[in-house]
Amino acid sequence: MRIRLRYQLFLLILLANFLLSVVLVWANDRVFHAGFSEYMAQSQRASLEQFIEILVEDYEHYGSWAWLAGDQRSWQRLQRPHAVPFGEARSTAPRGPRRRAGLQLRDAQGQWVVGAPTGDERALNWLAIESQGQRIGELGVPAQRYVPTELDQVFAEQQRRHTLWVALLALLFSALVAIPAAYWMTRPISRLRQATRELAQGHYALQLPVRGSDELADLARDFNQLAVTLARNQQARQRWIADISHELRTPISVLKAELEALQDGVRQPDAAALESLSQDIERLSRLVNDLHELSLSDAGALSYQMEPVDLRALIQDTVRQHSDALARQHIQCQTDLPEQVALLRGDRQRLAQLLTNLMHNSLKYTDGSAAQPGRVQITLRVQGQTVQLCWADSPPGVPESALPRLFERLYRVDASRNRQRGGSGLGLAIVQNIVLAHQGQISAQASPWGGLAVRVEFPIIPRD
Repeated sequence: MRIRLRYQLFLLILLANFLLSVVLVWANDRVFHAGFSEYMAQSQRASLEQFIEILVEDYEHYGSWAWLAGDQRSWQRLQRPHAVPFGEARSTAPRGPRRRAGLQLRDAQGQWVVGAPTGDERALNWLAIESQGQRIGELGVPAQRYVPTELDQVFAEQQRRHTLWVALLALLFSALVAIPAAYWMTRPISRLRQATRELAQGHYALQLPVRGSDELADLARDFNQLAVTLARNQQARQRWIADISHELRTPISVLKAELEALQDGVRQPDAAALESLSQDIERLSRLVNDLHELSLSDAGALSYQMEPVDLRALIQDTVRQHSDALARQHIQCQTDLPEQVALLRGDRQRLAQLLTNLMHNSLKYTDGSAAQPGRVQITLRVQGQTVQLCWADSPPGVPESALPRLFERLYRVDASRNRQRGGSGLGLAIVQNIVLAHQGQISAQASPWGGLAVRVEFPIIPRD
């Protein structure tokens, strides 16, 4: 059977107050008993002081204890007018016949004078009896302080009963307070529970009120942030699906139109028509491959074989592989590389893909002509425990407002970086994923030569 949190909290508060009441009743009983015993002990001591004064006067009158020696009746008669409050001793020894343990008297030499000896002097407390500064004897008092009378027991029982009633009333009051307290404390949790159900149904615009600064308020803030994040993810997913469908629809529409033109005889199936179809299929294939790579990267399914890699050598290989493409488009590529190797721990194939994507990006979006060649500047620096790569090109540039979005999927700058140049809008997104997988950082900014500059930073392998 499931018990709601509200009732669990109520029972917990009630149990805590019940245990507190039990402790208070027990402590009050102990304190009362100790205080009452101390009060009676003080009364007893006062009675004994008066009794000792009488004994001193009789001793001075008779000059010794001989008049009292062994005379139990006189000893009892002497005690009675002063109401010395002693009864039978309470012993912790095994059960057996009880012996009366009243007051005892012995002289200055320790010889017994009168009383009811118990055989165990440790059961007595001996009080000195002095006359004119000299000890004339000792009065033996039983170690137990006081044997309560029936009236004392009735009084103590009344006190216990009153304490119990007070504890019960306090427990009842705590129960009355615990009911609204448990409801008040669990109300935010109930709201959060209902809001979580609505969030699971897709109501991402839901926001909880945040009151106070306790843990429940922090939980409400976290819930609101979760709802905002889920709403953004839903919008990004919808935009992602729309962008993909748009990107795929465009080359498919072009292919369809060209095939229909060939079927209707509008165009002849010559080499030019076949080349156009081949280019469209190549763009479509490149887009699909980029989407596949990006999806694998997002899911963490790309395998990274980490090993020491010289980034300087990879840059040189990338430039050499694309030297013909750079020459055809009249783009001059300059490198500024350190003399020493720049070792970092990474996947050689993925880092080569990163450099290739940056090169393709510059080839697609850098203007160049025989009269005015374009420019690509690749700079590599080792700074402390990092290696810094700056890949910069010449115009056309990117508006400053568009720089933060360059690494978004399928994003293009409308004015210059458009679909006609052959880009899928996924190259820089793949670059970013590769950089993050290598514990690096990436950013984009305006190039000093009027184009785009992409800055990448990796941790390097420390030298011995």
